[in-house]
Amino acid sequence: MPKRCVFSAILLIVLLSLPRLVHAQNAPGTTEGQAKQQSWNNGPPAKKAYVGKKSAPAPRRNLSGIWNAAAEGGVQPKGVLEHPALLPDHPQDDIGEQPDESKISRPLAYTPLGLAALKANKPGVGVRAVGPGLVNDPVDFCDPQGFPRMELFEFRVLEIAQSKNQVLLLYQFYDNWRVIWTDGRALPDPKEAEPRWNGYSVGKWVDDYTFVVDTVGMNEKTWLDNAGRPHSGDLTVQERFHRLDYDTLELTVTINDPKFYSQPWQALNKFVLHRLPDDYDIQEFFCAPSETADYNKLIGNPASETPQK
Repeated sequence: MPKRCVFSAILLIVLLSLPRLVHAQNAPGTTEGQAKQQSWNNGPPAKKAYVGKKSAPAPRRNLSGIWNAAAEGGVQPKGVLEHPALLPDHPQDDIGEQPDESKISRPLAYTPLGLAALKANKPGVGVRAVGPGLVNDPVDFCDPQGFPRMELFEFRVLEIAQSKNQVLLLYQFYDNWRVIWTDGRALPDPKEAEPRWNGYSVGKWVDDYTFVVDTVGMNEKTWLDNAGRPHSGDLTVQERFHRLDYDTLELTVTINDPKFYSQPWQALNKFVLHRLPDDYDIQEFFCAPSETADYNKLIGNPASETPQK
C-alpha cells in the first residue's frame, strides 16, 4: 500500500475497533447500538451501484448536494487520472527509479524549468518512485494538500453548498474546504497576492447547468498530484462543473502553468461524481501531526534510519 495516507498503526486499530466499542456500551439484548450504527450513513457505494440508475432532470444553476467521487477512481494513487505515472506495459506497477516520465503512456510537456522541478520531487509511487526514507512529499509531514491536489489525489466525498455570493466546497480528505466567490469580483494579480494553499477562486455560470471556476495564487510548496508533478507561482486552474441530471455531476480540471508546462493539460476530463443521499454523514479524515510522527517513526521512514551495529 503506497505511503500517502499517514495514519499510525494505533489509529487504524482504534478505527477498526470502534464499531465493537460502540455496541459494547449498550445493554445486552438491546438493539439501540445497532440502530444508531445504521442511522449514520457514511459508506459511499461502489461504482456498480449507479449502473442503470434513472435520475430526475438537473435543477437550474444548482450544484448543491453531497457527491461521491471515490466510485469513479477519485483516489488517483498513481497520479492524475488522465496522466498516470505508469509505464504502458506495467499499467498498475510502481516500477520506480526512472529519471523522468518520458516513457509513460501520456507524458506531460515539461519546460526545462518544469522538468528540473519534477526531478526535485521524490514520490513514493509511479515510474519515479523512491524508497520510503527518500520520499519528500509534503503531505507526509501533514502539510496541506492544497489546490488542485485535493481533487487530484484522495478525492473521495465532496459536499457543495451555495449562498448568495459563494459556492462552498467541503472535501472529506483532510476535512478541507474552499470558497468560490460568485459576487463578480476579479481574481487578484498572482504576483501581488500572498500565496495560499488553496489559492483564490472565482466562479460563474456559463449556462444553466455549467459552472466554471478559475483559481490563481497557489502555494508553490504543494504538488499537483501523488506522482510529484510540480507547479510554479504562475499556475492557473480552471474547473468546469457540468450537472448532467439530478444525480450526476461532471468535473473537468485544466492545468495551465507556462513556466513549468509548454501547453495546458487536463488532469480530469468529464470526471463523474454521483449524488449521495441527503442524510449521508461525511467521515472525519484528518491528518494529525502526532499520528504522522508516530507513523514515520514506526513505519514510514525505516530506510532512512542508520542500521544498528
